Amino acid sequence: MKALLLGSTGLVCALSLGTPAMAQESTPTAKTAGAKDGLAEIVVTAQHRSESSQRAAVPLDVVSSTKLLNAGVTSSTALNAAVPSLYISRGGGANTSYFIRGVGNFTNNGYTDPAIAFNVDGVYYGRPGSTIGAFYDLDRIEVLKGPQGTLYGRNATGGAINVLTAKPILGKWAGRVALSYGNYNAIDGEAFINAPLGENAALRISGKVLDRDGYYSDGTSDEKGHAVRAQFLANLSSNLTVRIIGDYSHIGGKGPGATFTHSIRATPGTAATATSPANYTITPTGLDPRSGLLSPSNAAFFSNVFIGGPGINPAPLNTPFVRNDYYGFSGELTWRTGLGDLTILPAYRNARVRSLFNGPAFRGGLSHEDSDQFTLEARIAGKRIGPVDWQIGGFYFDEHVNGSQVFSQYTVNSFQIFQAHNKSSAAYGRLTLHASDRLRLVGGIRFTNDDKTFAGDGKNLIETCSTQPSTTCLGGPSVPVALTYADLSRMITVPTLPGPANGVAFGATGNRLFYTPVINNQKLNRNRTTWRGAVEFDVAPRSLLYASYETGFRSGGFNFALGRETYDPEYITAWTLGMKNRLFDNRLQLNLELFRWNYTNQQVAHFGLDSTGGNSFFTENIGRSRIQGIDLDLQFKAAENTLLRGSVQLLDNKLTSFIYNTQRNSTNNALPPVVGCATSAGAAPIPGSTTGATSPVWVVDCSGKPGFNSPKLAFNAGVEQTFPIGDYDLVATVDGRYRSNRVTSFEYLAFENSGSDFTADASLRLAPREGKWSITAYMQNIGNRLIPTLSQFAGTTGNVVVTSYGAPRTYGVRASYAF
Repeated sequence: MKALLLGSTGLVCALSLGTPAMAQESTPTAKTAGAKDGLAEIVVTAQHRSESSQRAAVPLDVVSSTKLLNAGVTSSTALNAAVPSLYISRGGGANTSYFIRGVGNFTNNGYTDPAIAFNVDGVYYGRPGSTIGAFYDLDRIEVLKGPQGTLYGRNATGGAINVLTAKPILGKWAGRVALSYGNYNAIDGEAFINAPLGENAALRISGKVLDRDGYYSDGTSDEKGHAVRAQFLANLSSNLTVRIIGDYSHIGGKGPGATFTHSIRATPGTAATATSPANYTITPTGLDPRSGLLSPSNAAFFSNVFIGGPGINPAPLNTPFVRNDYYGFSGELTWRTGLGDLTILPAYRNARVRSLFNGPAFRGGLSHEDSDQFTLEARIAGKRIGPVDWQIGGFYFDEHVNGSQVFSQYTVNSFQIFQAHNKSSAAYGRLTLHASDRLRLVGGIRFTNDDKTFAGDGKNLIETCSTQPSTTCLGGPSVPVALTYADLSRMITVPTLPGPANGVAFGATGNRLFYTPVINNQKLNRNRTTWRGAVEFDVAPRSLLYASYETGFRSGGFNFALGRETYDPEYITAWTLGMKNRLFDNRLQLNLELFRWNYTNQQVAHFGLDSTGGNSFFTENIGRSRIQGIDLDLQFKAAENTLLRGSVQLLDNKLTSFIYNTQRNSTNNALPPVVGCATSAGAAPIPGSTTGATSPVWVVDCSGKPGFNSPKLAFNAGVEQTFPIGDYDLVATVDGRYRSNRVTSFEYLAFENSGSDFTADASLRLAPREGKWSITAYMQNIGNRLIPTLSQFAGTTGNVVVTSYGAPRTYGVRASYAF
């Protein structure tokens, strides 16, 4: 990798020396657009100012409205096809997980923070699941790669995703209606209307309806929802502009799907193989990957699973559903003053989440997760003082989350009721010194203070067999699923549970139920100063060379796991060397970026055992990682009607220190945990002990393993060819994507490798050259590749693996009419 970085640095230098002779045009403005004469310019606001994406000296991918339409982006997960460094997947309850270059969260709940900051029209969304209704009537999407420690700050250690909606247009009636129909009975309707209100105001109303059957035969992995957005824009004076936005979205259906793909059986004394770790045998189920957990074949398989400990077979899975509602209001005030341009962004968001879902050997439910969020950002882009441009701002975030959720693992039912309150405030500033007409020095700093409180009341209900071996309890009942502990107490015929360390008989074969409380009432305060330093140099009018160093942090938080009640902040430092070029009369775009990120105290969320030996899902700090690589982006206007595009990312993501403990209990005391990493027996201090007492643990060392969802090689390549036919244009696009192997889950078992894959999409659009309508035929994942996106294994409970897959081959027709 070092040789690769040195070679790429030489390429940057060669381009720097060779560019002036090739590009003599003046610096492009935001209005330069020449699909006919050259490559179009895209204006971005990634640095809180309007500028060409080619003049933004930051690692940045931009997906334009045209590309969004061609790529068929109807939700956040479809961005996987457009940005090589980005990986997005959906989990239970329509939860959305974001990774940039292998940095992100496998899942999020009401008391964890994402590593990727998600913003819509400048408003930060604290709950990633609430982003799903944002993808319609868009202008562009900006993906910022790496820590955003100054202008964005809060929890943006991996990057930021900025979704920019299309704004109202002053003085013009306009509208568009689009409708598509495809396989899986997919109906996708979208429309907007723009109405002028006098000369200085306008109203834009847009909406979306999406209804698609599931990709799995049991009906899961469907999409059903609708959304509406209203915007009012007014120039109150020549210097004062106000935009007010209100939106609502509903997500329904059954939610994400998966299939039982492997079973895991303890076989003490066996050696490790290519597919199984030592002491265990992992066997494929042979089930149709697209059958789904609720299909008859999956149900038959799961009904025969034997769960050691209580000696039972599991009860049937949930019938899943998603009923999520989101709404919000925001404002944007821009005031051009004698000091500079002042922007104020107040916003309120509300989310109501209700769902049932199935995971690996557990059933999950959110009887409710309700969040209210208020944000306020104010910043001023000051007028230049001599050679200095400056910008200062402040940010405030206040979020309340009330949740009630259950994770039913047949032998352990965990009921959780919690209230989380998160407050974050920050002040930031950035200075740009124009040392010469071509050289700029940039410095930025941000101070962030996070206050968090958590009040959690949990109840763990544990079923065990009172005799050994556990086969003597075979045929005993499985603890049924219930959304609340009160519901469960009405469903099972046992006396009132007397409390911790006591049990009551359950069933007639020798099983007993034990009750353990999990109480976590804590406060955390974390603050950090992060900063950025950069150098920008105009090698030529259309060639920009830049280098930067930036820091970032993500504050710690809470867990519903005994002995792991809190975790600490993570920190990152990032080096970037980049170059952006427009060459050959604006016909060739060649952008190159070299990067190196270093994480310490990195946060990872995963299944594991708490200090009582019970299965739990928690976040902990696992050590350090090093992420480095090269990003290359190419666009070439080969002819007036031919556009070639491509992007390549070479990535080396290594967890340099990844060591954690997992508790030993009665079911795994003799055998190490089921992981593909080195393990050793050890002891850990008992939390809260005043005597120095320890408990037995397994020490798991995954140091040297690759990071999650971080392919070593990822590239996109495509061509767009226009065929003039009289007064019409027929536009054909073909795009291909390759991703090398990714690690899709935490244990580093063989089945958690995705393998490499190549997929291709194509579309054919017919439209009058100066007309208002278009008809498009499209096909995505032409080869119908089966691509694993997430494999999950929940410890020893059930010893089964579920795997989720990306979309199969989809195709359809889209019609659009504008007026």
